[in-house]
Amino acid sequence: MYSMTGHGLFSSKYKGFIFEFEVKSINSKFLDLSIKSNLDSIIPEKEIRKLVKNKIERGKVEIGIHILKSKNDQNKIDKKEFNKLFKQIRGMVDSTKISDETILNNTFLIYEKKQNVPNIKISKKNILDNVMNAVEKCMNSRLDEGKSIKKDLLKNINKISQSLNFIKKLDKKRAKEKRKKIESQLSKLESSKIDEVRLEQEIFYFLDKIDINEEINRLTKHISLFKKTINERGPHGKKINFISQELGREINTIGAKCNDFDIQSNTIKMKTNLEKIKEESFNIL
Repeated sequence: MYSMTGHGLFSSKYKGFIFEFEVKSINSKFLDLSIKSNLDSIIPEKEIRKLVKNKIERGKVEIGIHILKSKNDQNKIDKKEFNKLFKQIRGMVDSTKISDETILNNTFLIYEKKQNVPNIKISKKNILDNVMNAVEKCMNSRLDEGKSIKKDLLKNINKISQSLNFIKKLDKKRAKEKRKKIESQLSKLESSKIDEVRLEQEIFYFLDKIDINEEINRLTKHISLFKKTINERGPHGKKINFISQELGREINTIGAKCNDFDIQSNTIKMKTNLEKIKEESFNIL
């Protein structure tokens, strides 16, 4: 099971510069891919998109490709290049109105910006290989997150199953107790005024109205399907969302029909666990 939340960062050195390839992903109904780089002119965007689509099916994915100066070179200044830039800037402004100090400060800013976006060439294969390394790290991160989500899903579906088992025990006694209660109340009435056939029909109608046996059976099957699904290979998110809707429908019907405080208390517990499942399922691939 994979989560749609993940992060992968891969760094490499090339000609004295640090290349950072970063992949970040969060949940989304579809694959929403964006690429950001400080070297747009040499980025093979079409090939990167094709590569990522083959590995990541869903999610909002952001690819970052940036070139930075190495830590050893960050504080180094090429004096010849800096002086040349300083003279160019001073020649473009009125030195009687702008001080050399202001020109110097602006020269530092422009020089630093130029150094952070170097004019360097790197092969398409090198870029794609490094992007792939970052994608693999992101997928490993999504897998780890998916394992954690799976544990939470199992924990909550097992709690729903426990509540359902308790409801099954309560339901066996409930119908008999309801019938006895009705008969006890009717026994206080004058028997001559009671239509026995009609009475039996009304009792049957009432007991059928509050019967939850079908809902219990369907809910039991949905729980089994849920457990089977999260142990299968491949994408799970959409199927789990659908099963969760079916679980919710049966739980709500049981709560509405049962006319029993203890059973309703257990349906509230099941709804709480189901909400946790729904929250987690939105982040599953």
